[in-house]
Amino acid sequence: MSLQRRLTLYFVAPILVTLLMAGYLVHNVLSADITRRAELPLRPSLQASTELYHEKVNALAARLPALVKVPRVARLLGQGNSPQLHKYLHKLLAQSSDLDFLIVTDLNNHPVGWAFFKHAEFLHGVPIPTRSQIVNSATDAGAGFSRTTPTPVSAAPDLPPVGYIVAGIWIDNSLLVATTSNSVTLSVVSVQGNQGRVIASSALLDRPQNMTIARRGPFETNIEGQSLAEASSLGGGTWLVASTPLAPLQQASRSLVTSLLALLILAFLGTSALAYLLARFITRPLELLSEGANAIAEGRFDHRIPVKHQDEVGQVAAAFNEMSDRLSDTVGQLYASRDQLHRAVRRVGETLRSTHDMKQMLESILNTAADAVGADAATMWMFTPTREELYAVAQRGTPPGLARIKVGEGVVGLVAERATNIMSDGSDNGPRPARGEPPFPVTIAVPIYSQDRITGVLSAYRDEPGFGFTQGDLETVEFLAEQGGAAIENVLLHEEAQRLSLTDQLTGAWNRRYFQMQFRQVLATAQRFDRPFSILMLDLDHFKSVNDTYGHPRGDTILVDFAGRVEKVLREVDTFARYGGEEFICLLSETDLEGALTTAGKIQDAVKLRKFGGLGEEPVSLTVSIGVASHPEHGRAFRPLIEAADQALYRAKQEGRDRVCTAQKPTPDLKLAN
Repeated sequence: MSLQRRLTLYFVAPILVTLLMAGYLVHNVLSADITRRAELPLRPSLQASTELYHEKVNALAARLPALVKVPRVARLLGQGNSPQLHKYLHKLLAQSSDLDFLIVTDLNNHPVGWAFFKHAEFLHGVPIPTRSQIVNSATDAGAGFSRTTPTPVSAAPDLPPVGYIVAGIWIDNSLLVATTSNSVTLSVVSVQGNQGRVIASSALLDRPQNMTIARRGPFETNIEGQSLAEASSLGGGTWLVASTPLAPLQQASRSLVTSLLALLILAFLGTSALAYLLARFITRPLELLSEGANAIAEGRFDHRIPVKHQDEVGQVAAAFNEMSDRLSDTVGQLYASRDQLHRAVRRVGETLRSTHDMKQMLESILNTAADAVGADAATMWMFTPTREELYAVAQRGTPPGLARIKVGEGVVGLVAERATNIMSDGSDNGPRPARGEPPFPVTIAVPIYSQDRITGVLSAYRDEPGFGFTQGDLETVEFLAEQGGAAIENVLLHEEAQRLSLTDQLTGAWNRRYFQMQFRQVLATAQRFDRPFSILMLDLDHFKSVNDTYGHPRGDTILVDFAGRVEKVLREVDTFARYGGEEFICLLSETDLEGALTTAGKIQDAVKLRKFGGLGEEPVSLTVSIGVASHPEHGRAFRPLIEAADQALYRAKQEGRDRVCTAQKPTPDLKLAN
């Protein structure tokens, strides 16, 4: 999109937004006013009908005491269901214009005979409540009726009652009154929960309709189409609802929206024309600036933009000419910096490919980071085994013997704790260095990750507060920290691979290859300094029966447990290896025959100390047979000593197992093999 079009849009957008907001507010205000005017006639009509209802209820309550005091009602009630009682009730009802029905019951609250009812004006399909429903209603009002509380009837005040009398009115069309507005419809609704059923209405309804009642405020309903309504409770689940059609409101709202849209379109067209003219006037002088920018982009830094005026555009042109001069110098500096960075990264790559020496690798990364960002000093920090402190593993330009830093303290401690980058320019707002950190005002520190966890922190420093690190410096240090983490992980994997090649995968003990390597070192030391060493050949007794009885997985578990018990008995300088199957071998450096026998006894005790088996497994008791050979009594080379220990083990097996046997000394006239 061109600048001219953008400027036009910038001019038009605020005005258009303002017009839309004004139109929205006007529409809301007028719509609210239309709705308020539609609601005005609802409440008076509702109040008039409600007042009429309460007048009838009050008159009903006032009339009932006179009916109860009539002795004839009590006498006729004592005669049971008689025509005279019905006739007399009709007479009382005819004399009371404010009553719609009378019901007389016996002492068990059952209607006596049939009671006299006036005609109820309900919608077609709404059943008139029965005498039992009226009398047994839990409240004084029900679906379509309102009654008095059953009142005792007696022949005299001092005589016991012989029954009860109930008087009431219908809550039907007769309750609905005419209003000053022909647009208001009054309806009587029987409600259970929020769902109601229209049982009487001033509208021409041929059957009951369902209605959802909102107990507070106006709500929408479907009486005579979509309507706005308001409800008032008459008690006993009966509500009076006044409603008015929404069609006139919707028509008025549509007319209002049409008028507002026409006004907005006219305003938008006028604003767009004015904005176009203004944008055209402004963008014309900028074409020269655009040509100059294209020349700079093509590398023609000698291009100059003519300055014709001293206004804002002229000032921009002059600044542009000055910028081209500086760009020419800056580009040369950037090329030099790029070459330096490429050399540094190439040096890191060569180091990582050529060495598995952890210290040499860390120092290479540290020096490369310091050179790449022009740091006066740099330090590589690693965690202690407890991961509570960090210590310097590589330094450049910092005082020797830096103290350890607790995690969470200083710049380096915060990076280690929060796993985030920190750049400090030496101001009071940044984090302060801890006591063990180098005393430099400008710092940049990033975490080093290896195997998805933080393993250290790489930090670089500058001695001048006014020359802080940039975002580009941070990205460079981050890149080198990533390379360092990957290199550390590779070294650890290399060391792990070496360890796996020298250990038994099942028990974790050393394998035969490592044992032979250690034997050569121990033998060389013994021959040079004339010191003894011994070999123990171990074999679990009857181990085949364990595999046959419990299976090989259980046998493997027992071998692991056995190896762990033996390693606890041996010293750190001793070598324990799996020789094959259930056979193991121990190399006891600087240990004579007596010491070897003592160690063998401890191993036997460790095996017998407790049975083999985990939770839920049947315990297994095992013993171990051990053959012992010492240097130089039983041999002066690898093969003679191994054969001597193996023969001693064989003899321990032959003599009954669970014992330690010492190798026999070689015959004097035989020459030992070297």
